[in-house]
Amino acid sequence: MAGNKTRKAIFSSKKFFFLLLLLPGLLGTLFILAISAPEKSPPPKIQEAPPLPPPPPVRVISGKIAKGQTLSSALRSQHLSPDLIAAICRHLGSVVNLRQVKPGDTFEVRLSLAGNFLGFFYRPSPIDIFHVTISPSGAWVVQKKEVAVEKYWTRVAGKITSSLFAAMDGLGEHDQLVLDFAEIFSWEIDFNSEPQPGDQFQMVVEKYFAEGAFVKYGRILYAEYQTTSKRILAFYYHPPGEPGDYYTAQGDSLRKAFLRSPLKFTRISSGYSKSRRHPILGGHRPHYGIDYAAPVGSPVWAIADGTVTFCGWNAGYGKQVVIKHAKGYQSMYGHLSRFASGIKPGKLVRQKQIIGYVGTTGLSTGPHLDFRLLKNQTFRNPLREISPRAAPLQKDQIPAFKEVIDPLLRWVQDPSNPRYRKEASLTSKDLEGVKGKGHRLEEQTQGK
Repeated sequence: MAGNKTRKAIFSSKKFFFLLLLLPGLLGTLFILAISAPEKSPPPKIQEAPPLPPPPPVRVISGKIAKGQTLSSALRSQHLSPDLIAAICRHLGSVVNLRQVKPGDTFEVRLSLAGNFLGFFYRPSPIDIFHVTISPSGAWVVQKKEVAVEKYWTRVAGKITSSLFAAMDGLGEHDQLVLDFAEIFSWEIDFNSEPQPGDQFQMVVEKYFAEGAFVKYGRILYAEYQTTSKRILAFYYHPPGEPGDYYTAQGDSLRKAFLRSPLKFTRISSGYSKSRRHPILGGHRPHYGIDYAAPVGSPVWAIADGTVTFCGWNAGYGKQVVIKHAKGYQSMYGHLSRFASGIKPGKLVRQKQIIGYVGTTGLSTGPHLDFRLLKNQTFRNPLREISPRAAPLQKDQIPAFKEVIDPLLRWVQDPSNPRYRKEASLTSKDLEGVKGKGHRLEEQTQGK
């Protein structure tokens, strides 16, 4: 027994010794294997494709009214169903006169992917956007969208080369601005005959914009016209409780008892003369008036307040209106195509009220107005007749007037100032009651 135990102990000691001898070799082998094994590279990053955009929730069909098209025909050209076109036109027509649809008006139809009607937009101008849709209850609804609008003071200046129209057109302005500007000086300048190349003009006019697009003109606040011999300034001022008008820097009114011209832009086809060859009767005879060539139907207005003394046919003058004015003056308007509504003997008329329309009745070779002016039954040359001014501002009104015009004058006379100056932010709804220069925005446009 003792021998067996001794043998086992010796065997165990040898086994342990043998293991001790093998251990360094094993460790060395493992180290060599470890350093010689290739490095594991990190798993490659998978480049994920960008997600596909979701399909559009609606199908949008947009278009523009072409020349000769109606809204209905424009929609038919987009291959919409006749029933849908009829429904759109019927409901939109309840708030919009579809007879006034014009080339350039835009529209947009929105349909679901299944082809169901979702909405229709019609835009005849930057601030007139009409939306037609169907409510959850199934009722058709037409709304006019409200659009943000900005009002700017805008400086416009130029030089006459051939005409005021041509000069303004070269500046990118619309005809309406020409007419508004000319009307301010209609008591001082006859733009039919007096402008000369080299004359200069300048003004500050309110302009309205929506999303950067021009919407309309507002009031001309300042106007200037300069010739080689004179310089005329005009400032718009609206005294409390009184109508607004244009005044000089000293507060004198630019309005006079007589207009310089009884109609808008035309040309003078024959002037005042004591002897001219008559185009129909022949021979030389006096022509105590001014002939203004103009298209048939052009409106003719009274040059001053007065009373109609004659309205009818008068031999060679054709259809004629005669008006009696204060201080012995009479004005005569001949060759009219027709008379304005309500014009008859005894009728009181106001300055610039339309009394008839240009024609070619009587002894006339073409459409024109034969205009004559008498004082105490003696013909006077209308282009030379001196006309007294209307009443100036009262002395107690001058301080308030100066408070209005001084900042405007400083701004326009400083060449370092930009051409545009933002004056107010408003909406298309605020503009609904503002029609041209004859109306003013008051409270809603005072904010900056």
